[in-house]
Amino acid sequence: MKAPPRGLGALLFLLLLALVPAAGASVLRAALGLPLWVGALVGMGGAAVAVGSVLARRSVWPTAGGLALLQGLFLAGVAGVTWRMLGIPVMDGLVSVGGGDAGNHAALRMDFVTGEPGIYQGFTLFHTVTYGLGWLFGLDTFSSFRAGFYLVPAVLAVAMAASLEFAVSRLWRSSRACTVAQGALLAATVIVWPFLLLRLLHYHQADGFYGHLFGLVPLVLAWVAYALPRAAWARCAALAVFTVLYRYTYGLNLGDFLLMGGVLALAEGFSSSGWEHRRLAWLARLMGLAFLAAGAYAYGKLLPLAPVYGSLIHHDPVRALRTQCVCAVGLLVLRFFLSREEAVERRLIDFALLFGGFNALVQLAYLKAGLPVGYYFLKYSFHAVVLLLCAGLLVASIRVGSLVQAAPSRARRWNVALAVLVAAGLAAVTRGWSRAFAAYAPSYRERVHGQPPFERLSALEDREGSALIRQVLQNEGKRFGGLLGPSWARVNFSNVALGWVPEDFTATNGHWPLFSEGKVRQEPGTCVFWEAASEDWEGYHQQALEGLRALDVQVHALHAAPGRTCRQYPVRWAQSGTRTLCFRCD
Repeated sequence: MKAPPRGLGALLFLLLLALVPAAGASVLRAALGLPLWVGALVGMGGAAVAVGSVLARRSVWPTAGGLALLQGLFLAGVAGVTWRMLGIPVMDGLVSVGGGDAGNHAALRMDFVTGEPGIYQGFTLFHTVTYGLGWLFGLDTFSSFRAGFYLVPAVLAVAMAASLEFAVSRLWRSSRACTVAQGALLAATVIVWPFLLLRLLHYHQADGFYGHLFGLVPLVLAWVAYALPRAAWARCAALAVFTVLYRYTYGLNLGDFLLMGGVLALAEGFSSSGWEHRRLAWLARLMGLAFLAAGAYAYGKLLPLAPVYGSLIHHDPVRALRTQCVCAVGLLVLRFFLSREEAVERRLIDFALLFGGFNALVQLAYLKAGLPVGYYFLKYSFHAVVLLLCAGLLVASIRVGSLVQAAPSRARRWNVALAVLVAAGLAAVTRGWSRAFAAYAPSYRERVHGQPPFERLSALEDREGSALIRQVLQNEGKRFGGLLGPSWARVNFSNVALGWVPEDFTATNGHWPLFSEGKVRQEPGTCVFWEAASEDWEGYHQQALEGLRALDVQVHALHAAPGRTCRQYPVRWAQSGTRTLCFRCD
């Protein structure tokens, strides 16, 4: 039998194993309270075993040069488009639309690392990964968060490129089909990626939802880890492993994941194909039932969060849900048109369809019950939308790859019709979701434009200002007493990044007392800082009009006190081109 063509797929999957030490460290610390280095060593051992096993059983080097070249172009193109649309160099790659969650995540990370392993209900994979990146490469808080954010689209792109290669090469063992499918993925992604996906990633980063964003990493990796193995036991093992990892990343959609995993495990257990031992079949059935019960429990824990309020930009949830239902129905219809030979493609559809379908049913039931459309409900569909969109991109690419396979004229006409229908469906749902999430477009356009003046965006951290603060503290030999400014997001994040972690950030909502009342630490041996550009004074006045008069009073009192020093410095994100920072040391 002809060997399937190899591109970069195996190498890309081996590259993803670099995440295993962080996964081990996060899970073992959150679940058992073990030091991070213990979990990291366990993860490194597991990654080493996996690499050795792969290298011992097969070659990983490319045999299809054209395919490997297109995969490289795809990854380079995705990286280029992502940085061009989201990179905003004047703000060093991260922005804010006003929410303070970024600073809370920075404080949470320090608490998790130093003494509270069970904090945030164990949803700490993002925090472990960014802490590890900072430790390995000497990154500060801002730079490590930036690396963690851009890791998300990188993992999505790598997973799609590698899984497409395995799906097509196993089906047709044709280098030509693989190359055409990869070219189709490149073309479709260049259109869909900036039109919709990057807009969604932009907003969730800009409002500080880093844990929620990073939940896409185990979700997408679970998707391909379930679809690709030939053996049913390996697929069930993948479901079990990634359920744990997903649970310790972010729990909002854990019920969807568990119900999906339960149905898939039951299907594997009751299928005779791939099961050599009856005991394994019964184990899969028990696993499926346990997952279903755990999913019901997860939904029960989620329901009390319905009335929780949080500040965020409201999209059109009804239109988004309608589009999600259309996408799920389309995948369901397509799934029954595929032959049993197309097993990987069917499993890719099964996973995304069940996850997205359960997610849609929960939303429908929620709206039918008349519950409030609040904070968590508006965040709830994000994972399902991204997964369904990735599934649409892969399935459309596979269908295009089928067009170059030799087939009778009737079958060829059917393949053409199916490819056209899938491509049209992908375009329709992309357009539908784009309209549903149109509320994110104004700030997204500002980010893409990337030049001041900015009406909706602000810098998450004034990097030049933070550098000046560190220099002043070093020169004066003083401790940091706090930074005041008119931006809640920047004050909350910058103070943590500069070393002031709130004693109980959950009770005080991070540095809210500092921001709302100006409660800096004025004591001997400290320096207090405040932003004092002309636009900052306008910002303080606006905050006073909105109810935060104590902040305005405190800043004016500091500015009027003797002994203050003010320094002006250039920045690229301010319309004037400069910023002013004042400080007073005791």
